[in-house]
Amino acid sequence: MIELTDHNGYSHYFAPSAIAHVQETSTSTQYRGIHAIVRTFDGRETEVRESAQSIVSKIRQSS
Repeated sequence: MIELTDHNGYSHYFAPSAIAHVQETSTSTQYRGIHAIVRTFDGRETEVRESAQSIVSKIRQSS
């Protein structure tokens, strides 16, 4: 499991195998503290504070 933080500061735990897509956000969205959008295979989206690159690193470290 990897821990990611949403825009409200709450922790969410994801199974790396459940993550379908990670997308870096635009500059205007990053201004609000949201740096990436994580989409899971079941269709859920979570806006998170971590960058897409750091999420990919966490996924690689967990396997």
